[in-house]
Amino acid sequence: MFKELVAIGLPEFFKTQVIMELKVPFALDGSQQLLSPEIAEKGQEYFCPACGDPVILKKGDIKVVHFAHKLTDACSQETIIHKTAKLLVLSAVTEWKSGKRVAPLVKRQCRACNTTIDQRLPDKVQCAIMEYRLSDGYVADVALMANEQALAAVEIRVTHAVDEIKAAALSVPFIEVDGNDILADPNVWKPIVDNFRPFPCQNCEDIVNKFNSKVSEIAGAKKIRLPSSYYRYSFCRCWKCKKDTLVFTWPGKQKDVVPLTQPRPDNIQYQFSKTVHSKYWANVCVHCGALQGDFFLYNEPGGPFFGFNCGRDTSDDFDKDQRELAHYLRFINEI
Repeated sequence: MFKELVAIGLPEFFKTQVIMELKVPFALDGSQQLLSPEIAEKGQEYFCPACGDPVILKKGDIKVVHFAHKLTDACSQETIIHKTAKLLVLSAVTEWKSGKRVAPLVKRQCRACNTTIDQRLPDKVQCAIMEYRLSDGYVADVALMANEQALAAVEIRVTHAVDEIKAAALSVPFIEVDGNDILADPNVWKPIVDNFRPFPCQNCEDIVNKFNSKVSEIAGAKKIRLPSSYYRYSFCRCWKCKKDTLVFTWPGKQKDVVPLTQPRPDNIQYQFSKTVHSKYWANVCVHCGALQGDFFLYNEPGGPFFGFNCGRDTSDDFDKDQRELAHYLRFINEI
């Protein structure tokens, strides 16, 4: 059914409205099954999935095969696309879980290098529910469920994007997809907005692993425990002993926020700097104790925190920041 729609180029055709009728890309039969006009049969009853009105199957030798019904106040081209796309997403998940097709494919972008990555929906998704009310009060177009809990949501855009208030308030990760894209291929989802958990490409994952291996080597040699929150870490070459040393930063560091969170790494010390002629919370070398000046760390190209803005004190921001620091060092050929 879906291949047939791709072949006839339905989304482009569907954008061409005739004033006196609404074109319906899929219709419901008497048993509430969604059918394309290509496989529908004349003489059978079919209904608009948006408003429930009867539709007419138009199968001729000249025009593209389609369903249609008269223009009404209760239905519009936008509502037809929106409702049909939701039904197709629901069907794609349902058919996957029943073994009739492979898992829907989400075409995502690596947030580090913007490479397109193909990611199948994970097996932990058990089913989908259309127009599901979430715990925050908002209704998801389609909720992806596990153990009767919403794991994520799929929002359908036709002409209007998910508004900013809803996007900020949704209690589950979500993606927003174009309704016309879903009509063309319901098993391939191309997010316009992607708020699913970040999914790095293999190359970026290798860079992060190499970075983590390097900092773990330095930390292990000096028996330093790497933090898993608040303190972001990287490494640089000590100007004095020429050995690789760990350096740390934290939210608000460049605004002189005192590092109160414990445990504080031992090489963050309140020391006097001859360069700025005052004391401040600074990094010192884990090997020789030499102060590693903030001007180099933050303001000189090649410094491990050059151009870096520390995120909030959350686990998501911590993970994002660590990836950014790893990729920056890879960029300047430190790893």
